[in-house]
This record gives sequence, structure tokens and C-alpha cells, in this order.
Amino acid sequence: MTETLNNSPMAAAIACLPLHIRDAIRAVIGLYGGVCNEIRLSLGGQAYITVHGLNILTPEICTKEDIKETVSALCGHSLYAHSDTIREGFIFTDSGLRVGVCGRAVPKGNGIELVREISSVSIRIPHRCIGAADLLYPYVIAPDGPHGMLVWSAPGVGKTTALRELASLLSRGDTPYRTAIIDTRFELSEGLSGGLLDVFSGYPRAIGMEIAVRTMSPQIVICDEIAGEEDAAAVFKCASAGVAVIASAHSGSITDLIKRNDINLLIEASIFKTLVGLYRCGPTVCKKITNASGEVILCSE
Repeated sequence: MTETLNNSPMAAAIACLPLHIRDAIRAVIGLYGGVCNEIRLSLGGQAYITVHGLNILTPEICTKEDIKETVSALCGHSLYAHSDTIREGFIFTDSGLRVGVCGRAVPKGNGIELVREISSVSIRIPHRCIGAADLLYPYVIAPDGPHGMLVWSAPGVGKTTALRELASLLSRGDTPYRTAIIDTRFELSEGLSGGLLDVFSGYPRAIGMEIAVRTMSPQIVICDEIAGEEDAAAVFKCASAGVAVIASAHSGSITDLIKRNDINLLIEASIFKTLVGLYRCGPTVCKKITNASGEVILCSE
């Protein structure tokens, strides 16, 4: 989970910041050996970084102009070109950064027409974490073909990182599988290429899964953060077509996870043979692997 100032994603993120915040962020990162998972700005608040779940403040207060300058730089000075994703709460930059944003929404019908006056920015630093999925890989591969898996945790613990590394393992090696990644928010496939990998960038999850099965004949489909009946129905369709689905979901506990109707139906249907809970254990991430009944198979704590 480590990034250094010499890595291009970090350099690209810092380059988008106003000079006084840039210098303060560099100083704080330097105190933590170059480790940084996110850089966050909030109007009227102190700029800060997140390191392994710990929020580290700088002394710099973010002004309206600071936020405006940062967002403009992240958008390549063309806010209009990113208006569609801003409505969805994020910006994807040319340098591969995925940035969460929020502000004042202008509603339209049941949706959002546009977002004005962005007030908070969360710049995630993309990274590879080789080995993050080594414990998970054996529970996907099987003599009768790959099995489905659901990775769950609270936000920011490492679900996307685990899925990304699992995709790399499954699409390469001595027995590679045709693997389709539905990368709805342009972060799941960051740094991945080659192997038997097909990436559907920017596709809504449900639509992407349907198109992937219909056009690329995958053996495995991987997607992030499934939620709601539409996503659940798409997962059912994939499984019905004989495709293993590996996905993630937000939850603070396995008890809360199975209370969700959309998720519980998929678990009861044995679409997800294995459930993997991720927990923050200081600077590391612990894994608790269970079967679909919640019985613990392996715990890395």
C-alpha cells in the first residue's frame, strides 16, 4: 500500500495542487516515508493526507480558490469535458488518477443535472500491491472451473486493490482464465494489461456485465462495489451463463452484509462460493475468508 514521491501517480496528484498546499503535503508525506493513499481538500478545512486509514492534517486551510484551482488542473482545465462523471461524484484524469468530488447539486427529475461549487476533493493514489490476492486465488480456481467470490469491507480498506491483484493472477500464469473487468469508475484496471484480460472502462456495471458475456465469452467477470437490484440481476445472468463473478461490496460486518437483500440472494444462490472480509490491522490489511454459510475457512489476523 506504499507510494513514494518519485512515483508518477503521486507526482501527478501533487502537481494539481496550489503551491502552498503542495509544499505542505510534501512535508507531511516526507514524515511518513513517502507513504500516502489519498490527498484530501475540503473548503474551509485543513488539507490532509490519509495513510493506512489514519488522517494526517497539514496546517494549510483550503480556500474556494484552492479548490477551484485544483479541480481545474485535475480536469485538464476543461471542467465541461468531465461534467458527466462529476455528476456521478468523480473525476478521472489523463494521468490515471481517480478523484472523488462533492459540492452543490442541481437536481433534475430523479437525478442530478450538474454539480456546482465543488467543496471537497479526494485524490486517490492508484497503486499495485503485489501479493494482496495471493490468499484469495486458491479459493477461485477449482477443477470444475473458476468459482465466484465476494470481497467486502468498509470503504477505504483495500477491496479494489485485492480485486485488481486477483485479476492479474487469474488472467496470467500457467492456467490463465479469460477475465473481463467491468471498470465503471476507471480505477479497477489501473496498471493492468496483457494476459487474457479484457477491460470495459466506464461501462455501468449491469450493462458492462451483459455486454462482456455476450461479446467476449469470459470465464470470469470482475466488478467493484455492486449495489442494488440491477447489479444483482446482472450477476445472476452472468452466473446463469456459466461465468464466475468476482465482486466487492461495502459492509462493516458479515452480519450487515447478509442483511442486504441484493447480496443475500446471491449468496443463497451459491453464486459467491467464498466471502472475504478485509479489516484494517494497523498498517496492514487482515483477511477473513468464509464460505457462503459464514463459516471461517482462513483468517490472516
